[in-house]
Amino acid sequence: MVAETIGIFAHPFFTNIILPFLLVFVVIYAILEKTTVLGKDKRYANLIVAFVIGFMFIGAQALVGFTIKLLPLIAVMIIILLGYFLVFGFIGIEKSKGMQIALGILFGIAILAAVFWAAGVFEMITPSTWSPDTIAIIVFLVIFGGAIALVLATAPKPKPKST
Repeated sequence: MVAETIGIFAHPFFTNIILPFLLVFVVIYAILEKTTVLGKDKRYANLIVAFVIGFMFIGAQALVGFTIKLLPLIAVMIIILLGYFLVFGFIGIEKSKGMQIALGILFGIAILAAVFWAAGVFEMITPSTWSPDTIAIIVFLVIFGGAIALVLATAPKPKPKST
């Protein structure tokens, strides 16, 4: 009985169609409900739009494969982050602004690396195939990204208006 149940959950129809559809359907429906993009109290419209987007998603098997490959990495990162917060919560260490920024940068880089890995970008780029133009573009993007981060970090915060 148990082996049959596990067999159902390991079946390709379940893992490649049902689970990705449910994931996309639930996430899109929650976003539509929270943002009220289609209007307030438009649950049936949100339901239909989420249903259609979910079916369109499972129709593109490349997206499903990407999602199936990426989600375990994201789950591991969330568990690591939760463990980090639990340990520091039990110890009683207050999180500072610098620690939040450093942790955000670290997990942002980790998520980007996971997305690149799941998309197969790492297999396509190897240092031996890089041309000088490719290296110049990468350096430019790093400098440009650093400049944007610097501007956003040093931007003055708007002061609340007093009446």
